Amino acid sequence: MSTEALLELIADYHASELYCHVLIDPLAIPENSDQSLLLQLNNALGEGAMTRVVRADLPHAPQLHPVLACLSSPGAKPSPPLLKMTAHAAQSDNQRRKRHVCGWLLSEAPAPIIAAHLAALCRLPGSASEPRFYPLYEPVRLELLATTFEHVERGPWWPIKHWLFVSSGAQLAGLSGEAHPRSGLPRSALRVQDDVKLIETLLAAWRALPSGPADPTPSPLPAFAAVKASNHIDDARRLGLSAVDDILVFALYHLCLHPSLHTAPTVRQIIDAAVQQQLPLAPLLGLHSDAYWRQVIATLPRSEVRP
Repeated sequence: MSTEALLELIADYHASELYCHVLIDPLAIPENSDQSLLLQLNNALGEGAMTRVVRADLPHAPQLHPVLACLSSPGAKPSPPLLKMTAHAAQSDNQRRKRHVCGWLLSEAPAPIIAAHLAALCRLPGSASEPRFYPLYEPVRLELLATTFEHVERGPWWPIKHWLFVSSGAQLAGLSGEAHPRSGLPRSALRVQDDVKLIETLLAAWRALPSGPADPTPSPLPAFAAVKASNHIDDARRLGLSAVDDILVFALYHLCLHPSLHTAPTVRQIIDAAVQQQLPLAPLLGLHSDAYWRQVIATLPRSEVRP
């Protein structure tokens, strides 16, 4: 994500009747830290521009609740220097497990209404009668939630007209809300949200891998990497893997070598052996050479090979 891309996108989406908010999560960086964007925005905009989004799971720690900072009101445009400040903070988030900047929200509604909407959005039905709190405003969770809807525009975004955020692949992404009947929560949404910690662990491991044998620098993740990671976790479970380490190893091999690796007969035999004999998967896969894996990949559809 570049600063220029964010400024251009907000300029394209912004209209005179819209507020422009940025959503900040103090759980990523303490509010009293010199690196906290909240501290900088508070100094620039004043306390009156800050609105807390209530976290039902943290009733006794309001200082840890996310904050909507109003960058502009109807009739005015957001300040380019403030937008650049938020963009730079979002770029720094690429090195963090938890994002400090959760997105830029454009809406006709003022901050208190948006804050109440976000708080309600995060309360999902649990297994018991009481709803459970999921911080769905976190970019990885938001990305995963959006992809569970067959028609993403019918998701529960409105009254947010445009919600821009940095995806798990460090690229700008956006959701657009419309004032029409919204779809119900997809059946898979809760299951995917319950997998987020595992998905984030997988993303961290994937992000740390070198680009290649001769290049130790990590390679950038593709767009919507969290969705790809979630899909491979589902595949691992469908094949009978249940141990967390086995699921992570399965997913990493697929993310790094080929998304359909398990369809190769010899690889499927290894996975079946691990499941049936209750053996760890990593040593079984590690027995094979790079030449073996090149031969396996050569038998799979080339269109799916990761560049």
